[in-house]
Amino acid sequence: MGDKALGDALYRDVFEAAADPIFLHDADTGEIVDANAAAADLVGVEREAVVGAEIGAFSPPEYTNEEAARLVETARDTGEESVSWTLDDDGRTHSVDVLLKRATLDGEVYVLAFVTDVTEHRAIQERYRTERDMLDRLLDISPVGIVIHGAEGTILKTNEQAEEILGVDRGEIVGGTANPDEISVLSVDGDPIDTSSLPFRSVADTGESVDERELTIERPDGERAVVSVSGSPLFDEDGALKRVVVSIADVTDRRQRERERKQRNEQLRTLVTNLPVVVFTLDPQGVFQHSAGKGLEALGLEPGELEGESVFDAYATEPDIVDAVRRALDGEEVRATQEVSPFTFETWYRPVRDDEGELELVVGVARDVSALKDRENRMQDLAQATQELPHVHTERETASAVVDIADAIIGYPVTVYWDYDAETDRLEPLVASDRALELVEAVEAAGIPDIGSGSDEMDRFKTGDLSVVENYSDLANPAAPRAEFGTVVLVPIGDHGLLSVGALEETAFDEYDRNLVEILAQSAVDTLDRIERERELEASKRELERSNESLQQFAYVASHDLQEPLRMVSSYVSLLEAEYGHCFDEEAEEYMDFAVDGATRMQEMIDALLQYSRVHTRGDEFVEVDTGTVFAETVKSLELLVEDHSATVEVGDLPPVRADRSQLGQVFQNLLKNAIEHGGDEPSVAVTATREGERVRFDVTDDGEGIPESQHERIFEIFKGDGTGIGLAMCKRIVERHEGEIRVESAPGEGATFRFTMPAVDDVSGAGDIEPMTVTDGDNQ
Repeated sequence: MGDKALGDALYRDVFEAAADPIFLHDADTGEIVDANAAAADLVGVEREAVVGAEIGAFSPPEYTNEEAARLVETARDTGEESVSWTLDDDGRTHSVDVLLKRATLDGEVYVLAFVTDVTEHRAIQERYRTERDMLDRLLDISPVGIVIHGAEGTILKTNEQAEEILGVDRGEIVGGTANPDEISVLSVDGDPIDTSSLPFRSVADTGESVDERELTIERPDGERAVVSVSGSPLFDEDGALKRVVVSIADVTDRRQRERERKQRNEQLRTLVTNLPVVVFTLDPQGVFQHSAGKGLEALGLEPGELEGESVFDAYATEPDIVDAVRRALDGEEVRATQEVSPFTFETWYRPVRDDEGELELVVGVARDVSALKDRENRMQDLAQATQELPHVHTERETASAVVDIADAIIGYPVTVYWDYDAETDRLEPLVASDRALELVEAVEAAGIPDIGSGSDEMDRFKTGDLSVVENYSDLANPAAPRAEFGTVVLVPIGDHGLLSVGALEETAFDEYDRNLVEILAQSAVDTLDRIERERELEASKRELERSNESLQQFAYVASHDLQEPLRMVSSYVSLLEAEYGHCFDEEAEEYMDFAVDGATRMQEMIDALLQYSRVHTRGDEFVEVDTGTVFAETVKSLELLVEDHSATVEVGDLPPVRADRSQLGQVFQNLLKNAIEHGGDEPSVAVTATREGERVRFDVTDDGEGIPESQHERIFEIFKGDGTGIGLAMCKRIVERHEGEIRVESAPGEGATFRFTMPAVDDVSGAGDIEPMTVTDGDNQ
C-alpha cells in the first residue's frame, strides 16, 4: 500500500531523501502504512518493522493506541494536527514536534506525520528559561536595586528593591527612558546635575564601568534619599554594547551614621581640646605615641610634644606615675590620683590587646582635678575649723572665729561680723579682718560705722537670705557709699547678726563658694543659739539657786520659827486643860480637843513640808541599790498596817537600780500605804518590775475603788490628798530627782496601778516572771 500510495517516483525520492522522519498513516485506522529511513532511525528499529505497525507502537507511554489514532483522525478531519512528544530510545531522550497533515495520494486519503527532532532546540530553550528564572530570582533576592537598560537607554528590567528605592512602580518605568521624569537626580549635596553625567550615560558613552557613585534622588513623593550607583556594560559577540546593568544601593542611613560619627568625632575632638584632660597612648615600651587635650596646657606642653618620648624618662621623678604605667604595661587596668606639682590629675590607664592577646598599646586619660581637690581641701578645712565653734562661749569669740574662717577658706579679704541690736535696730561691728580695718583706717572693729535701718545691708539682713552683690557700687542705699569694694556677699547669721564678706574687685562667687558660706553661717547660728541657751540656762540656774536658798530659808523657818509658837499653843492648851479642866463643860472640852488636834495637824503638815523641801537638798548619793532588800524592809515597817487591813502584798523579781536608797524606800512605803488604805476589805497589792532600756519601771497595783481620770494629775500635788496630802507629792518629787516619771493608770471600780521609773544598773537585764513573795497578816513568806 505504501508503494502504491507513493508510486510517483518523484514523491518516492523526496520521501526517501528527507532528512526528517516521515510516517504515512492510514487515515481511518492510524496504522503506519510507510516510513522513511529517518523515521526508522528515530524509533530505532528496522524499516520493515515499522510498516504495518499501529501508531501507538511508537508513541510515548502516556499515549494509548486509541489516543494516538485520534490524532490521525483529527488531522484527517481538519486537515492538520500537531503534537510535541518526548521519545525514549534506549535511554536516549528525544524531544520531537509532530505535524500531521492530511494528504490525497492516488485518490486515497492518508495522513502524513512529519517529525522534527527539537531535542537540542528544547535544551537551548530550557537553558535560556533556567537562566532567565535564575536571573529573576537573583534580582528578587539582591539586596540592592538592579535596573537593566538597553543600549539605547530603554529600561528593560528592574527588581523590587529598585522599585522601593526609587519610589515608583516598576511597571511604570520598564520600557521607559534611563532617567524617568518622576525622579529627580541631584548631586550628593542636593544640587542639580547634568543628565549626561548620569551613571548609565557614562557607561553607554565610554563603555567603562562606574563604581559606587553617590547621588541624591528625589522621589515622586518629594522624599529624598542618598544612593550609591554602579554601572557595568555588557557587550555582544561583535563587541557592540548590548546592555547596561545599573545597581542602586540606598545609603541614606549609612551617610547619616557617617555624618553622626563625624559629628561625634568632632565633638570628641572639641571636648578633648577644651576640657582639662590629657588623652595619650603608650606603646608596649612606654613610649608616647599620641598626646592631646587642654590639660596639657597646665603642664606647659603642646599637643603631640610628648610623642616619641619615654614616659619613664619624662616622669622619672614621679614615682606614682612610673608605678601606674608599669602596672598598665603588665596588663592591669589602673585608676589613680596623681600629683604633678602643683596640679592633681585623676588618671585612667587601659591596656589594649591585639587579636593574639598581645599588648598593643596603653590608652590613658588624665583629668585635671586640681579645682576639685582644692574644693575638697577647703571643705575639709571648713569642717575642721567649725569643730572649734562648740568650744567658744561668747558672741565675740564666735564672731572672731567666723571672720577668721571666712578670710582663710572663702578667700575674700574684707570680712566684718556685725552684731544686731534689736533695741536700737542697728548692726554694730563686732569683729573685722585686718584688711577691713586697714581700709577704714581703724584699730578695732568699733571704729567701723554702724549699719542703720533703711540701708541695703540692713534690708538684706532682715530678709534672712544670703545675697551676692556683684559690685558694691550697684547698691542703691549702701551703708558705706564711699567704700570702693568689688563683690560683696551679705550673709545673715540668723537673727544674731550679719557677716559681710567682700573683695576689692569684682570676683566670681560660684555655687560651691555659696555652699561653703551657708555651712559656715549655719554653724555660726548653731553656736550663737547654743550660747544664748547656755546664758538662759545659767540665768535659770541662778534663779533656781536663789529659789532653793529661799526654800531652805523657809524650811528653817518652818522647822524653828513656826514650830515654836505651835508648841507654845499646844503646851498652854494642855496646861489650861490640866488646871481648869474640871471647870469646863462638855462643849468647852470639845473646843479644847479641836485646838489640840489643829495644832497637832499643823505640826504634822510642817514636818511633811520640811521633808518635801529636803528631797533635793538632803538626799544621799545615787548608788547601786538592792531593790528587793529595800522593798522587804519597807513591808516590814508596814507590818501593823498590813495586819490591821488583812492585806496581801505580792512581789516579783525586783532588779537593782541606781538610786538614793532611803528615798527609794520612801517611795515604796508611800505607794504601799496608799494602796492598802484605799484597797477596801482585805486589799491585795502586786508589785512588779520591767527593764525598759536604761530604766526599770515599777508597777504597784491595788484592787481598790479606783481613781477618776480627772484626778490623775491632781493627786500628785502637795496637800491635795488625804492625811497631810504629802505622800504622793513626795513620791513624785523623789522620782523626778532620779530623772524618772511617775503616773497612775486607773478607772473607777477597777483598782489603780502606780508606775514609776528609776535608773537601771548597766549590767542588769530586765526582770523575769513574778515569783510572788506574799505578806499576809504580818507574816513574811
